[in-house]
Amino acid sequence: MIILSSMLILIGATLPVMARSVRYASEFNQAQMLVMHKIAQLQEAGYSNIEGSKLNQNNLKIIDGTGTSPLNNSNGDVSATVEFTTTDNLWRYFPGGMTSLGAQDTTSATRPRGYIFIEPFTPSATTSGGVTTYSLIRVTIVVQWWGWGSVTQMHHYSASTLISKTLVQ
Repeated sequence: MIILSSMLILIGATLPVMARSVRYASEFNQAQMLVMHKIAQLQEAGYSNIEGSKLNQNNLKIIDGTGTSPLNNSNGDVSATVEFTTTDNLWRYFPGGMTSLGAQDTTSATRPRGYIFIEPFTPSATTSGGVTTYSLIRVTIVVQWWGWGSVTQMHHYSASTLISKTLVQ
């Protein structure tokens, strides 16, 4: 009876920890899938469309809003940060994104967010006639969310890729 009681207490103590681990793994997995999807979209869009002004035009719908920066990135030398929180409905996938009625919570500081950081890839720089151009752009995608029942612990997942100016056949 003592052994059985001890085992039941031990199992009861580990269940909440296991449940929290499963929830976090699920959230992390979801973030990873969203980031990989966004990378695929950007790679498909191609180098010439990696401008804030083009990422939501021509049926691309990659970012929120119109994305005003960089306005011209033909040389690949302008950095920018754009958001894709609304475009990809991140509020549906993570805690803190929905109201108690199941609608998007647009006012909460704890709602999930997605960002794309665009920057020139310096090792690919070439200079000719005083003009520096880059054959690669580095794109980093970040998804941030707050854990279940915690507004003090932000989680994030990020990944980077390089987008080439020329297609490799």
